[in-house]
Amino acid sequence: MPRRLFLSGTAHTDSSALVNILNQHNHIMMGQERYFNKFRNDSIRPDHFKKERFLDIREGDTHAKGGLFCRPRGQRSAHFDKVVYVGDKFPPMFRHLDHVLTEFPKAHHIYILRNPLSVAESYEARFQNPDDHWNLDWRAGIQAWNDSVARIAALSEAQLQHFIFVQYEEIYAETRAINALFTRLGLSNLEPEKLEPFVAKFAELNTKLVPRRDDIRMQVAQNADWASYKHLTTHMTPLP
Repeated sequence: MPRRLFLSGTAHTDSSALVNILNQHNHIMMGQERYFNKFRNDSIRPDHFKKERFLDIREGDTHAKGGLFCRPRGQRSAHFDKVVYVGDKFPPMFRHLDHVLTEFPKAHHIYILRNPLSVAESYEARFQNPDDHWNLDWRAGIQAWNDSVARIAALSEAQLQHFIFVQYEEIYAETRAINALFTRLGLSNLEPEKLEPFVAKFAELNTKLVPRRDDIRMQVAQNADWASYKHLTTHMTPLP
């Protein structure tokens, strides 16, 4: 039976990109919020990750954009048979962590840490975009970020041993950072050429600046839960 692997953090940490990267590995099969609704209503169970059920996307499992995009449909069964990790990403998992830890006490977790200013600015940029249906502003971004890092930082040291913390500003920027994550998972590294398109896309996105808001910067500086953030960074493994 493959091990369970979950990916979380907060919104606006580009967790979808990391799922796409993880799925480049032949020994990983991750959903893109494959069980979004199951996580959200605390009905996710180990049986949902058995082969027949995981590959059978049913009405009510997720939203319109969620599902499996790791392999063409006809190849998924054969791919599942050789995976070491099978799992899903659900960014707001911190809100449902008691249930998840109870149901999956031995699961592995990847948690994306991003600095709170960028999270708040990203929330606000989408909020101000008239073509975007996002309805949460920078205040909601700070609150969600605080709630998330505080909840994870409150875990016991034994529970934190199941978590791999990756820095948003680092994981997408270098192929060696991505391969360091595979190493932490006990998997072989991928050829840099296979990962370079993801690094190049991240570099391109980083050139798209959002408007500077000093009022947001001041609020983040004053109200972000820096103590929890610092505590979590101490659990990060430095790059080789």
